[in-house]
Amino acid sequence: MEPFSFAKFCAHILEDESLGARTFYKDQNQNYSYKDLMGAVMAQIEVFKNSENKFSALKMESSYNLFVHLLAGSFTQTDLLIISSKEPAAAVTGYQKNIPFTNVITDHDLKPSATSTLPLEVDMNRPAFFILSSGSSGPSKAIGLSLNNVYHSAKSIINFFEMKSCDTTFLNLPHHHIGGLMILWRAFFSHSSVTTNENDEYQFISLVPLQLQRFLQIPEKKKKLSDCRGVLIGGAPLDNRLKDLAFNEKISIYETYGMSETSSLVMLNGIPLEGQTVKLDSESNFLIKGPTLSPNAPVDSEGFFHTKDMGSVDANGIFSFKQRRDILYKSAGELIDPLVIEDKVKLLPWITMAVVVPIAHPEWTWASALVYQTNDSTKSFENIKTHLRNELHPHLIPKYFYEAPKDLVADGMKPKRFEISQWAQVKYFQDLLHYLYIPATNAKKLMVFFHGFMEDHTDMIPLMDSHQDISYLFIDLPGHGKTNVTNFKSREQAFSTIASLINFLRKDLELVLYGYSMGGRIALELSTQYLKPELLILESSHFGLADKEDKSARFASDLKLLATPNLNLLEFFTNWYKNPIFSNYNQSHNYHTDIEKKLAHNPSQWQSSLEFFSPGAMPLMQSDVLAKVADLKIVGIVGSGDEKYKNHFLDMKTKLPHFQYNEIAGAGHNPHKTHLSEIKMILRGLI
Repeated sequence: MEPFSFAKFCAHILEDESLGARTFYKDQNQNYSYKDLMGAVMAQIEVFKNSENKFSALKMESSYNLFVHLLAGSFTQTDLLIISSKEPAAAVTGYQKNIPFTNVITDHDLKPSATSTLPLEVDMNRPAFFILSSGSSGPSKAIGLSLNNVYHSAKSIINFFEMKSCDTTFLNLPHHHIGGLMILWRAFFSHSSVTTNENDEYQFISLVPLQLQRFLQIPEKKKKLSDCRGVLIGGAPLDNRLKDLAFNEKISIYETYGMSETSSLVMLNGIPLEGQTVKLDSESNFLIKGPTLSPNAPVDSEGFFHTKDMGSVDANGIFSFKQRRDILYKSAGELIDPLVIEDKVKLLPWITMAVVVPIAHPEWTWASALVYQTNDSTKSFENIKTHLRNELHPHLIPKYFYEAPKDLVADGMKPKRFEISQWAQVKYFQDLLHYLYIPATNAKKLMVFFHGFMEDHTDMIPLMDSHQDISYLFIDLPGHGKTNVTNFKSREQAFSTIASLINFLRKDLELVLYGYSMGGRIALELSTQYLKPELLILESSHFGLADKEDKSARFASDLKLLATPNLNLLEFFTNWYKNPIFSNYNQSHNYHTDIEKKLAHNPSQWQSSLEFFSPGAMPLMQSDVLAKVADLKIVGIVGSGDEKYKNHFLDMKTKLPHFQYNEIAGAGHNPHKTHLSEIKMILRGLI
């Protein structure tokens, strides 16, 4: 087979009128055909030929303009460094100290030319362009990629998906990252199209997990994903919950693995792509060899590039990524080097300690937190943030700033990143949720309690027993106790944050969830959507509504529950607890103390919380819930006087044969208030 010729490939586009008329790139304003593209390339070739600058940085917003310059640079052997259009001037100057580019090219009008001719030959092996990639320490480094690298990388995906000229790929990743840049090269080498207009039809798309999560929440976008032949997921590990949601929607997702040094993708779903050789060394680090590997990537005597990524391989030869060996991490798909950020912070003379650590985040997978100490009490994190805006790309600026107590790092001692990361993670959770965590010395289980509507975590503490092998977690749910509902922008964020807190404290412990009424619904939803507990205990709670109309009606009703002007809260409680399901709770010894506590609370917080926690807000119907808990150990506790929930639990018993039903004689809707000892006896038999 004749070797691939880039020059002949480009010349063919000019010679074939039907090919030249095809659309290469579409944005909100204009469609660019392949003829437009090559005309602009020929004009830019003349510019590069007549320029004294032989190494330029491309700082462009337009992906189309950038690609024109890359093609023209390949023909003229002009060295080109791709940087983000959002880089501040100080950052560009910093790059220039280590990378010898002489000028910066920004977006400008491209005037196509058909008068010049394309060179007959192109060096396929010299670096056609450079892309920035963060190292484990020190400044960013430039990774050079040749036409040979990007051609083989593009062809491996083109062949895998059998991409055709009629296909379109949605470009929603930044082109200064290798993942976004390779979308352009794949389209070019397959004579297909790229669009940045989300309303267009497309067959392929690349997403980070956060983007996938957002797409799944919007019916129109979810439908587009289900129509795609390939949804490539990268930038961060894809958790099983999100993966299951995508599979349930019959979305063709492909988990990717690759990096700048390998011209993007090396594996799809753990299987090496065409031409790639992947293996693990004795320390479980990935080793990669293939034609997509950068010419300046260091390789061993056998030609393998040694990554700092740890992985595993199963009996079928399927690889799995585990973690990075070094301190780098990805936040919302962006690779973060903490040392780069710390060096900039330490330029401030009043900073005595600065450590950037990743903390688990429900939206970005990991978020950057700067933990610092200062010798100037007049300075705050706002002063640091202002400084960093002039020094770093926006995605490198930490999302959270925490001033560390003096005892976090002993004088003269080197900060321990793991300990600081754990401290920052706890600080993050405490800023969002008020909770009480009681660890056990030799814990084997973590038991988490969720209170009911208008309660708080203190209402559940009496259920705790003294166990050396059980750690306890009591949470004030948003809108209740000391957790402000405005801390959360959405229902999804509230549930994700609660799940992240539990996972952080759980580690490898067995998980038991206990939920009363509203708290039971929350525990149930966490169990079906976010967590996998070993045991779920529901006190007087519901498995979800069975009818969509009932859901809508209940949600509308709940939004008005406490919205009465000039609400008399004491009168409201008096009437609320006259409901027969509470079965003489208003005569119990707890009642008046509970009412006094409730009267001190802001009822608007409770009202707002119903937008998250109303039964009408639950995303799953009862039939869906039952299907998801078919293998989960569930225990129900209900009072004999609570006819509504007693009948509901008995109905659930017929639908879930493994459901353990416990009825407490004489109790109403809240047995934990009126029959505490009986519940504790049940719990002792379970745990």
